[in-house]
Amino acid sequence: MQWATAKAADPGVGYVWGGNGPTGYDCSGFIQNAFAQADIELPLNSKSQYAATSQYVSLDDLQVGDLVFWSNNGSASGIYHVAMYIGDGQIAHARNPQMGVAVTAVDYSPWNMMGTAARY
Repeated sequence: MQWATAKAADPGVGYVWGGNGPTGYDCSGFIQNAFAQADIELPLNSKSQYAATSQYVSLDDLQVGDLVFWSNNGSASGIYHVAMYIGDGQIAHARNPQMGVAVTAVDYSPWNMMGTAARY
């Protein structure tokens, strides 16, 4: 989590489609690198990150490190964005080229938000 918040605060780090660091990330590359800091290997795309977990939890039960997802069809097949819950109602994620890598409220965009999160 410290790595993710530090990257989000670094003005030299931004969003790059397909980016996997160290100064440009897309959402899944950002998450993959954050987990690598704790020696946890995750797949590179958000759909695979959702599918690879062994535990799904309600958004009402989020813990630091849980992954939150957005889907365009309400199921795993439509997942297009992933973010990491960092506590206090906040997530760290690589948003898009305009917004970059940032910390936002977990409900910054409730539309298309999945009802379950992945816990590793």
